[in-house]
Amino acid sequence: MKPDTFQISYWLWVRLVRQLRRRGGGKRESGAFLLARRGTSRIAKFICYDDLDPSALDTGIIVFHGAGFVPLWDYCRKKGMRVVADVHTHGDQWTGQSNADRTHPMVGQKGHLSLIMPYFAGRSLFSLRGVGVYEYLGNHEWMPHCDHKFNLSLF
Repeated sequence: MKPDTFQISYWLWVRLVRQLRRRGGGKRESGAFLLARRGTSRIAKFICYDDLDPSALDTGIIVFHGAGFVPLWDYCRKKGMRVVADVHTHGDQWTGQSNADRTHPMVGQKGHLSLIMPYFAGRSLFSLRGVGVYEYLGNHEWMPHCDHKFNLSLF
């Protein structure tokens, strides 16, 4: 997927941010996978990490266990969808990648996108402004992208 074609509806974005905010409770990281129908780059659904791995948020940082991928891949296969990106929160304004973010991509496939939201998703309700966006290039290499390259559109 070319990163400049990333699209998510305004309403889905708002629902996602609210879910991340609620699940993190202003005290811990939370996250989700962003799914698109095969052949498109338009995000149609998100699935929160703790819906797939109930203990993923227990430590305050995200620890997503491999078994959580089984229901994710099953869902994608059954619904004709694919994982386009993941999103997770950080507790302050910093949206850079931690060492763990860089060395343990949620999906280690070239072109996968990772979004990092500041303030436990407490301030990014209506836009992608301030959200860190990174494209996985393989071999633990990432390319940062400016938020203006992405299309947060109503559809």
